[in-house]
Amino acid sequence: MTGIRIEPSGPADAEALGAVYADAFGRPPFDEGPEVVAAWRDESLPQHAARAGFRCLAAWDDDLVVGFTYGYTGEYGQWWTDQIAAVVPPALAAEWLGGHFELVELAVRPSHERRGIGAGLHDRLLDGLSHRVALLTATDDATAPARRLYHRKGWEPLADHVFEGSTLMGKRLS
Repeated sequence: MTGIRIEPSGPADAEALGAVYADAFGRPPFDEGPEVVAAWRDESLPQHAARAGFRCLAAWDDDLVVGFTYGYTGEYGQWWTDQIAAVVPPALAAEWLGGHFELVELAVRPSHERRGIGAGLHDRLLDGLSHRVALLTATDDATAPARRLYHRKGWEPLADHVFEGSTLMGKRLS
């Protein structure tokens, strides 16, 4: 990760973050097109930034954003938490949902992958959180780079197929 700096970020950097999002998720297996990228940049990111506990970091290589991550405090009444609660066993929901840290996005430009940027962003995002647990959804494919990173960082699969092609993963923080 030599020469890369990680700094706080957010909606003020939406254009730069959106470019990373497009690079990372515009290719297989995600294939998210310009409309999805625009909706994320113009609607989801600002909405998420208004939530309690919002934390966003960007990785910079000189004046280019090459990666980012963000999350916030997940609560019942939010779309993702309610969707997960509807498909997991009640005991799992009771143990993990509500007041958790929700890791929403972690993306690195393909040109900058395999340099430790994703791991650095991950660690900085979770560092010092007061939440008891963190949750995310990742591809069901345990051999995918993101799943391998999360496994190395101590995340455990909690429920498979919570969304089409997605596994719920959790990490105890304290």
